[in-house]
Amino acid sequence: MMEFRQLITIGGLTVHYARAGQGQPLLFLHGMLGLVAFDSAFSFLAEKFDVIAPWAPGWGPAKDDLDRMDPGPLDLTLHHCDLLDALQLKRTHLAGTSVGAWMAAELAAIAPARVECLVLVNPLGLWLDDTPGEDPFAVHPGMPSEILFSAPGLRKKYILEGRDKVDAHVDELLALRASAKFLWPIPDTGISRRLHRIKAPTLVVTSALDRIVPAPYGPTWQAGIVGSQYMELVGTGHVPEMERPAVFATVVSQFILAQPQTRAS
Repeated sequence: MMEFRQLITIGGLTVHYARAGQGQPLLFLHGMLGLVAFDSAFSFLAEKFDVIAPWAPGWGPAKDDLDRMDPGPLDLTLHHCDLLDALQLKRTHLAGTSVGAWMAAELAAIAPARVECLVLVNPLGLWLDDTPGEDPFAVHPGMPSEILFSAPGLRKKYILEGRDKVDAHVDELLALRASAKFLWPIPDTGISRRLHRIKAPTLVVTSALDRIVPAPYGPTWQAGIVGSQYMELVGTGHVPEMERPAVFATVVSQFILAQPQTRAS
């Protein structure tokens, strides 16, 4: 199991994070459900990198910090800059999924000097009128995250099994509440106006079975980030870090390690 530490940041928030591995630092910013069921992907990534996986303000043990964040990108970006300062990291590789991919893109756009390489997996934050995708907040409250997975029953496997069902369901709803603060009613965060500021080598990844971020969003993100690459994952939905952790970790690792500055360092 991932072991979480505590770190008081400059902003006075308590950051709960897991850290493992050796080598170059890799900051992972989680998706809509937080770091639930991230253990396997975390272990795979830690074979190649010094991986840091924090709970974002509003999720998990930091759920009470949601009101301290504005809906826009600035508070979250400054929070992550403060976190890097507290960890004494001037630069880091950066990967994110879903809403965490949006947070990662904002950090790379607003503070480009802090990001070495960037991997965005099923990123939210853009809006295409002709391909809106399904609304993750307009679902049955009894199965609120079912839509994130590629097949029925996977929510039970990854979210409920091995836990008290009521506690797991409450945590699930709170995680979606945090996501909704930044993405509801329409997940257009304005990031399209800032993508040109991203200087880090970037890989955009979408999942073939993702109903939240349909396939056309991948090329749209790629077109906005100069020099970026794009690929599609097969056989997985919006949460490949849960459904296919080894594949997810391999995609992230191979892209970062293929960059000239990474190989040379």
